[in-house]
Amino acid sequence: MKISFDFDNTLTEERMQRVAKKLIQAGHEIWITTSRFDKLGWNNDVRVVAKKLNIPEERIQITNGVDKWLYLKGFDMHFDDDQIDIELIEENLIDCVGILIFEP
Repeated sequence: MKISFDFDNTLTEERMQRVAKKLIQAGHEIWITTSRFDKLGWNNDVRVVAKKLNIPEERIQITNGVDKWLYLKGFDMHFDDDQIDIELIEENLIDCVGILIFEP
């Protein structure tokens, strides 16, 4: 499966990194999709976590504030802490399941 994770308050959480690791070990294709802006030096923390999890840099999608669902066509699943992003995925994408995560 092709699975995406939001970054802030999602893949920044250790428990979600463990989920991503297990999915990678099971052979799934993992991506990071964040609505952050792509400014020089702003996203080094995203790259550090991606490297830690062995997610290739070309699988990091920085949307520059554009709705994430527009970047998730062809994905099977997306984990996010933002209810609005999950609702937009469910409204606009037939094959992608949005999974709302909550902070512990």
